Amino acid sequence: MSLIKEFAIQLWSVRDITNSDFAGTLKKLAQMGYTGVEFAGYGGLSDREMKEILTTNGLKSIGAHVGLDRLENQLDEEIAYHKALGTEYIICPHSKIETKEDTLRIAKTLKPVVKKVNDAGMKFAYHNHAHEFVQSEGEYLLDILFANLPPEAAMELDIFWVSYAGVEPFAYMEKHKDRLKLIHVKQIDKDKNCVDLDQGVLDYREIITKAKGQGVEHFILEQEKYAVSSIVSVKNNIDYIMGL
Repeated sequence: MSLIKEFAIQLWSVRDITNSDFAGTLKKLAQMGYTGVEFAGYGGLSDREMKEILTTNGLKSIGAHVGLDRLENQLDEEIAYHKALGTEYIICPHSKIETKEDTLRIAKTLKPVVKKVNDAGMKFAYHNHAHEFVQSEGEYLLDILFANLPPEAAMELDIFWVSYAGVEPFAYMEKHKDRLKLIHVKQIDKDKNCVDLDQGVLDYREIITKAKGQGVEHFILEQEKYAVSSIVSVKNNIDYIMGL
């Protein structure tokens, strides 16, 4: 019996094939056993077309990575699209923060976004990279950001980037267990490369077990590099996770 019954995928992982066949790619992912998707673009499909693809393949819309510019300027459009899909999370995937001042400015920008997303019946989350683990006055920028966001803003923790930054994942997960609702499942090797889940140094049996105990809601594969191809990697990865 596997550790988790549901496993989602960030569609950036298969961007090379969604570009030419969005619907066919989602069908392949569902056949592999993926139960949900996290969007990184919509392939030019309307909300009605996308909903039909999801329904046909038994996939849930877990979330969507929506760039900061669109969160500021096209949020109503994004909310309308995702209400039609039944999406749970609208996620800020990246921000260019280098200093405490940058971070406070981004927090100020995101506060009304969090409220509007919540008022629409969805939830907001922020996804990290490595640069948010720069310290200012002894604090990580990511900690400063969340300290200045509304309490309902959730964390989508990318374990690869936590490790890449030299931060111990388990301690950081514990530190933010009240906010931590989504995990990006991504593997790192000793040379800091993104590799398939069975090829690196992170113990995902232990990570998933701990995360489940902390109330994490969704585990989402994200793969950035491939030994063979994206479709081979994402198949290897779901087989690995479901075999734990």
